[in-house]
Amino acid sequence: MNSPSQTIPQDAEARGDSSHEAMGAVRNGLQLGGSLLVTYVIAMGVRFLLPKQMGVERFGSFNWADSFSAVFFVATHLGLEMYIRKEVTRRPEHASDFFGTTLLIRLGLTAVLMGALAYVMAHDNHTLEVRQLVYVSAVAQSLIMINGSMAALLHAKGKVAGLSVSNIVTKLVWGGGLFLAVVMKASLPWFAVPLVASEAVKLAVGWYLAKQHMGLTFKVDLPATWEVLRKSLPFFITGAALATNGRLDVMILGLKASHEEVGYYGAAWNIAGLTFFLNPVFGWVLMPLASRAAERSEEELTRLIRRALEGTLAVTVPMMMLIVLGAPLWVGLLGGKFGPSAMALRLMSPLFVLAFVTMNAGLWLTMTNREWWVTITNLTGSLLVIPVLNLVLVPVMHSALGDGGGAAGTALAILLMEILVTISLMGRMKGAAFDARLLGMLGKTVAVCIAVAALDQTVFAPMNPWVRLGIEAVLYVVGVLATGAVRPAEVLEVVRVARRRGQPAPEAAEAAPAVSISPAP
Repeated sequence: MNSPSQTIPQDAEARGDSSHEAMGAVRNGLQLGGSLLVTYVIAMGVRFLLPKQMGVERFGSFNWADSFSAVFFVATHLGLEMYIRKEVTRRPEHASDFFGTTLLIRLGLTAVLMGALAYVMAHDNHTLEVRQLVYVSAVAQSLIMINGSMAALLHAKGKVAGLSVSNIVTKLVWGGGLFLAVVMKASLPWFAVPLVASEAVKLAVGWYLAKQHMGLTFKVDLPATWEVLRKSLPFFITGAALATNGRLDVMILGLKASHEEVGYYGAAWNIAGLTFFLNPVFGWVLMPLASRAAERSEEELTRLIRRALEGTLAVTVPMMMLIVLGAPLWVGLLGGKFGPSAMALRLMSPLFVLAFVTMNAGLWLTMTNREWWVTITNLTGSLLVIPVLNLVLVPVMHSALGDGGGAAGTALAILLMEILVTISLMGRMKGAAFDARLLGMLGKTVAVCIAVAALDQTVFAPMNPWVRLGIEAVLYVVGVLATGAVRPAEVLEVVRVARRRGQPAPEAAEAAPAVSISPAP
């Protein structure tokens, strides 16, 4: 049995490791957040520019081709990203055991899938322009899958500075290319070329950074790779299911309604999807941090996930409210012809709040070796619930509501699916899902949302829409601060810790609130 003199230094060392990781995660998050802010501005400009310049039908064809090729190339996912964030985070040298072989496997799958895609499109009734767009988009999808794993390696190692710069450069290449395509009134296939070019640049930079920071080498090790793919199977199935979300439904919408309805839906998705700007930070920062926390104890992991859920709700809920209350205004920025998109936009706006909840729940389940529950839930939702709901709702709502009705049906289908997934994952977490602090924050936030929505429909209804939205935004902020749903002191603490640039905290107790992983007071 250890004496107190032996035990206390070990505990202090453990707390020091945890606080150092927390500060490193915050620092990485701020670095990545800075690059995301730039890329977010570029993406926002493109999201509004493309629909307005391309028109409803061409924009619908553009989205349909992207979704069709993405579903085709789900097979190249392999489940590596989650595996890397779970295992390579703990053993960086392990990356060289499998990355080279999986790269060859992906290239082989790409060749096979391109042949299958060409066969399918040869027997399809789409125009030559749309078929060519599908082929170029397919190349982009292959590169996106490889780059996802490459980025995961750097996130796992905690080396994100170079990646942050790369994100900005590649987004400029993508945005600039699309701008040129719009100005030159290029044919549809050229609108996919900028994505191929940006992903090619990202791959080259990512490989260089991985070699520099991790000593990544290219080698073929079939036994080691087979073992990795076996362990990645649940992650692959989950990733494949998630990758079809927003893709398979677009395919069905195009078949059961029209490309115009796909255009309406795509425009709504472009706007609502802006709330997903936190998604990269979630994967890049929280997953590696959760992996290390889980290695120490399930209790520490649970505290981390609860506080992370608080943070994501604090950011995504007000964005959801802005979208719901201002839907006609945002759609109006795309041009009057996209007016019918407002219905779909309002229906899909809560989706992204629920999506972040399921991400947190799924992460907890994965890190506690309950990943098959996540896999089965997502597989059922994406490949069973979504198609059935779309096949029922799209024709009914399109017929009943006219223009935009089909898009609204698809939006409702994916929202209902996400609600079912959220209930399933949170239910599987049982008592680990909530504590008193999180429930209190959730209750106060819901109360503020209801109050603001009620004022929008009554007192503020006669006002100018932009003035009304501005007042409601102020009231929401005042409401969550006054009720204590959001605590500014904790946000300031995050910034203060990050500014220490990884220097040890004066006391171990100060490190925990930095990322809000301490127990609720």
